[in-house]
Amino acid sequence: MTAATIVRNSVLEVLQTAFRLVPWPTEAGLRSVGSPDESSPVLLTCNYDLTVRRLLAALEGCDAWVVVAATRGINVWCAAAGGHMSTHQVVSALKTSGVADRVRHRNVILPQLAATGVLALDVFRRCRWRVRFGPVAAADLPAYLGTGEKTDEMRRVTFPLSDRLQMAASWAAPASIVFGGLALFFAPAWALPLCALVTAMAVAAFTVFDRLGAHRRAILAAAFTAISLGVTLLFGGGLAAAATAAFTPLLMTAVLTFDYEGTTPLEGGSHFEQRKWTITLDSERCEGVYRCWEVCPEACFEKLEDTRKVELAHDDRCIRCGACVVQCPQDALFFEDSDGARIEPDVIRTYKLNLFGQRSVKAL
Repeated sequence: MTAATIVRNSVLEVLQTAFRLVPWPTEAGLRSVGSPDESSPVLLTCNYDLTVRRLLAALEGCDAWVVVAATRGINVWCAAAGGHMSTHQVVSALKTSGVADRVRHRNVILPQLAATGVLALDVFRRCRWRVRFGPVAAADLPAYLGTGEKTDEMRRVTFPLSDRLQMAASWAAPASIVFGGLALFFAPAWALPLCALVTAMAVAAFTVFDRLGAHRRAILAAAFTAISLGVTLLFGGGLAAAATAAFTPLLMTAVLTFDYEGTTPLEGGSHFEQRKWTITLDSERCEGVYRCWEVCPEACFEKLEDTRKVELAHDDRCIRCGACVVQCPQDALFFEDSDGARIEPDVIRTYKLNLFGQRSVKAL
């Protein structure tokens, strides 16, 4: 890798981490890693540039083919949930990338988080490629490719400090531009303090907010309002500065926590229409294919090897992503509310979520 490429990738890493909430498309098509041949594994991912670059970096030292599908430059989980990484995109990518001419097998590994949008059985019906869902994290791919098996740790989404700080950066950067930019026009001396304030609030929101208890929004707003006002008065700020210091934390709290749950892997989206519905398992239909166990990002399912079935052992973890419902070939899983009303599997497979959590986007 040349020095220019290293610098370019470093700059992109910073920019795409800071502005990861917007699409960053890269060219769709076929990539090679190492020296792949006709027996090398085939992996497929979205065309979100940050994802592709991190995937290629994680595969360093492996020999593999990587198919990049056109998903509007959106990351895997959001694209799959929103209907932009569906069976259609996967089949199209497999047919047009030329990968079928490079390998003699027809096995493709998809990111586990694509399972909400890509129906593995339909991929096979439409192009005869067999889908396996790999680990959640790209860093686990070399180990997974070596054994062909996913450990419990590989299949469960976590939210470590590094991910939390990246999410904080993705909110702090645009917020700093907005607040700092406005300050430059009206009161330039406030620009840097406002940028520091919104950055500190973003970091707090994504590192400690979920640990603050039932009144976490009020606690976050009150704490930063007190800090902001205290610093402003300490340095002799006037009435206008004090008003800005009081208003900004309230506005930032509203912005950062509007759908905090939906921007993290901790809970289902707070504006998601089915957030209060529960996942239900019809054990009579279950035939132990274990697709639900393979794709659930919260490891809600346990295998019952003696009966060749699964058990919904940790339903309290469920974030209602629908991956298990989409992938179950026996339609043994569905959403149900407290009154017994159901959302059937075909609805989950056909209609994806818009930005407001409404199941209104029809996937191809």
